[in-house]
Amino acid sequence: MADDTGPTRAPLNTKWVVKMAVVIVALLLFAVLGFYDATVKYPARGERHASYAQWQYLDAARNANAEDFGVFERESSVNDPVEELKRLQNPETQLSTRPLRATMQEARKNWLEALKTIGRLKPEYTRFDSPQGKFDELAAQWGSTTSLPKPLKSYDIPLQWVILIVCLPLAIYVMLRFLRVRALKYTWDESTMTLGLPSGASITPADLEEVDKRKWDKFIVFLKIKDEHDKLGGKEVKVDTYQHKYVEDWILAMEADAFGPEEEVDETETAQTSEPSDQDAGDDPES
Repeated sequence: MADDTGPTRAPLNTKWVVKMAVVIVALLLFAVLGFYDATVKYPARGERHASYAQWQYLDAARNANAEDFGVFERESSVNDPVEELKRLQNPETQLSTRPLRATMQEARKNWLEALKTIGRLKPEYTRFDSPQGKFDELAAQWGSTTSLPKPLKSYDIPLQWVILIVCLPLAIYVMLRFLRVRALKYTWDESTMTLGLPSGASITPADLEEVDKRKWDKFIVFLKIKDEHDKLGGKEVKVDTYQHKYVEDWILAMEADAFGPEEEVDETETAQTSEPSDQDAGDDPES
């Protein structure tokens, strides 16, 4: 790892780079799909359903003529769709006692709700001079179709905006984090076993008071520095060994040089705990 030109700089860990790339691409993909669905796909589907609902409404209004002659021409157009929808959605509103006219009112409510879902509950979409002409136009479009448009839920389009608002900032955050980690500089001088840290300070095995591995399973290690160190004395340095290559090996090499290999430490501790003390020996009657 070392060369003749100076300390070796730790490159980014390929596995971590791939992981970050996958996360960034996935978040950006969800953000793009959310934007497309909110602005193109769902509005188009909602518009098709609103058109079909309008045809159903005008057909119900034509049928209501059998109970109230002229209602189709008089009441098909809606001048104030917002107030009309409020009236029809009000639980206290009584529908007509005549079944065909009640069906017309229910169909009108469905049509206005479809327009509201796509943000078109406006007079320019609910007023027309010729109800019969509008009916013929819609009948030509929907009369022979076998694939009916699926209605939108009231939360379909807002949910896509939520996906965009959540995923895009997260993608930017992960990209910035990637750039920040990429700028971190760990170096290693094998001849002196000197580890250079991103802060600009450097440490050797003689500077280590303790190598705390309480989060080693998460690739995190805490280096407790001796008080004598000129920059980091008494401090604890947190190091992520997963983001950069070789850093874990360098720390283990420093630990082995400072405290001896882990196998030897374990054997020494085992021998100390298994060896009887003088007091224990004195308690033995035979001794």
